[in-house]
Amino acid sequence: MSQSAMTWILWLALVCSLPLPYFMIESGRVPAAQLFLFAAVTTPLAITDPGFTTRFVAVLFIVQSLLYGTLLYLLARTATRRVPLRRRALFTGVALALLAAVAMLDVYRAPLSHGPGPTNIVGVFW
Repeated sequence: MSQSAMTWILWLALVCSLPLPYFMIESGRVPAAQLFLFAAVTTPLAITDPGFTTRFVAVLFIVQSLLYGTLLYLLARTATRRVPLRRRALFTGVALALLAAVAMLDVYRAPLSHGPGPTNIVGVFW
């Protein structure tokens, strides 16, 4: 598999499962995918609602989404470049398995979707 494909696969796994802190009205730890979702939902509201609060919340979600998306891509690209070609598939498989295992644990705190307590990936999007 090519380095580019491995980078994108690893990036997608990181975006969907790595618990990252976010800062909003309430703070928590969620995957970047949920921040992307919040940014996608609040952007149309920021365009149609002239209020300061709506635009402020939308901008915070958009900025955090772009920041985490970029940082996770750079992390994935650096990781796949450092691994020798013949071991990239093994490295990616092990990384995917570890991220899937982490996602099943109660490592997220998603007060905007689940509640104040810790939850797993199902609770984040449920």
